[in-house]
Order: sequence, then C-alpha cells, then structure tokens
Amino acid sequence: MSEIPEHTPIPQLLPWQAEQWQRLSTQWRARRCPHALLLSGQPGLGKRAFADAFSAVVLCAQPQDGQACGSCKDCHLWQAGSHPDFLRVEPEKVGAPLKVEQIRRLDNFVSRTSGRGGARLVWLAPAEAMNINAANALLKNLEEPAASVIFLLISDSPAGLLPTIRSRCQSIVFPSPPEEMALQWLRGRELEESAAVRALPLSGGAPLLAAELADPKCEEVRQQFLQEVMALSQGRVGAVAVAGRWETPPEHTDLGQLLQFWQQWVTQMARVRSCDSMGDTQVMALLQRLPGAGEGSLRALFAFYDQLLQARKGLASGANPNRRLLLEELMIRWSRLFSQ
Repeated sequence: MSEIPEHTPIPQLLPWQAEQWQRLSTQWRARRCPHALLLSGQPGLGKRAFADAFSAVVLCAQPQDGQACGSCKDCHLWQAGSHPDFLRVEPEKVGAPLKVEQIRRLDNFVSRTSGRGGARLVWLAPAEAMNINAANALLKNLEEPAASVIFLLISDSPAGLLPTIRSRCQSIVFPSPPEEMALQWLRGRELEESAAVRALPLSGGAPLLAAELADPKCEEVRQQFLQEVMALSQGRVGAVAVAGRWETPPEHTDLGQLLQFWQQWVTQMARVRSCDSMGDTQVMALLQRLPGAGEGSLRALFAFYDQLLQARKGLASGANPNRRLLLEELMIRWSRLFSQ
C-alpha cells in the first residue's frame, strides 16, 4: 500500500469523462452510490485521476459545483495523503502483483469507524494485478460490505478479474474519446500536430498515452522496435535474438506498451488489406511481404492479434509469466506469418 505524494493537487476531470462523472455524481448526491465500482478501459484514459477526483469530492466537507473544494480540512488531508478515511492499494513496484497480504490489511480499515464521520474509500489499482489468493480475500469484503465503505477498483483489463468480483461491482466503462476531441486535448499540451497525429493511433485512441508516446525519446524506442519487427518479417534477424534484446525494453517504455504498439500496427495492416486502401510506408512494406490475399491473410493477422492480446493480459494479470519465453513465442509466430 502506498500514499499519494504530499500536496497532491485534486485532479481535474478530462473532457471525455463528463458522462461517467455525471452518472456517478448523481448517484452519490442521491445517496444511491454502490459499495463497489469498477472503472475500466484501456490505459491512457485517466481512470486513476477520475477515481482520485471522485474520492476527493466524497471526502470533501463542502463540495462546490460538484467538485471537491480543495480548501477544507478534509481536502487538505487528502492532498497530503493522510486522510484517515482513504486507503490507496497498489503494487509495491510497477508491474508487480497485488499480494494477499496487502488485501488482508483492508480488514482493519473497513471494520473500524470513520475517522471523519463520513464515507470511507478504498482505491485499488490495477485490480487485475491481484493473484488468486488476493482476489479471494477481496471478494470476502465485497460479499459482506461494511457500512459507508466504497471500493474503487481500477482496471485496464477487467477480463483478468474473477467473474464473482466483477458481478459485485457497478461497472463504469471509459471508451476512447472521438479523434477530434483527443487531438484538441493534445494540442492544448503544446504537442506538434504531426507528433500527435502519429501517436494517437498507436495509443489506441487514448490521449494520455498518446501524449507519452509523442515524446521524442519514446518515439525513438518505438521506431527501433518496429525496425526489429520489420527485419524479422524479412528474415534478416532471428526470433530468439530479437526476443533477447527486447525482453527488458529500454527506458521510456515497457514490454506491455511494446505489445500494444505491435497490436496497433497489426490493426492498421488488417484495415488496409480489408479495405484495399493505402497506409503509411512501414505498414505497406509489411503488407507487401505478407503471403496470401483477402480473407486468408486476414485470418492469420487476426489470429496473431489475439495472441498479442493474450500476451498483454498475461503480463497485466500479476501471474508473472516468463517474459523471455512469451516474447520468443510471439517473435517466432510473427516470422512464420511471412514465410508461409
């Protein structure tokens, strides 16, 4: 478990979160808020910031215009990471699983009385990082909810959660915003238009992730990976060697992100081939080497896309798969696509 840094500002809602906020804040004002919420959607949509903003307004002593005031004692406690009725639960380090010991520590928090006389909130992310023992420990709290306790579960991959956990939560889904809304937000961050346009498709339409991907250092790593993937499709490098070089990616990215980029490239390839349209130079170069045409080649691309998706789920599940073997299998499967 960790605390938010000292003097953390209360997050502002993002433009594409208005519908979800309206729904949830209406329930809260009507005193009909569920005891467990599952905020889900792909990375880069601001789900954690949304959960922070909702936590702050629930704890705030004098909300203003549906938002936390930021000036009362409760807001100051939240900003300092010391509010007695707020508990943040996340892995001890990035990419690590949520352990059963961490979840069992919730028992003391949910069983005691409120420190400030209001609701208590458990903020937990990423929910899919719980191992099976941790998930079962959490399930006990969800099955017998304590009065005035709200669980906020945040997940990039809700399919990785136990169905019994999902069924006990009200789902709030965050889809990607319309392209123009996302680009407008990115322009407001003073990104170059060309960089934003390149990064947004690779992010799956998630603006926060696109902003990270537009960073020149991140783009450089991404291009290095793409060059290796292209070389593999041409038979100029070996699958095992490439997997060894990318098992631990360079700074500014991680393996899950690399697989997501790969998915986006495969998506663009499938779109171009199915619509008989033109793509960027790199996508067209890959398609020129892909055997077959029509539905036959599309089936192979979709099957590989599914394998990438399962690999990403495995990385996010907290099961701690063998990253080297996972990547070797993907590289071998990819090279075979172009040698059939």
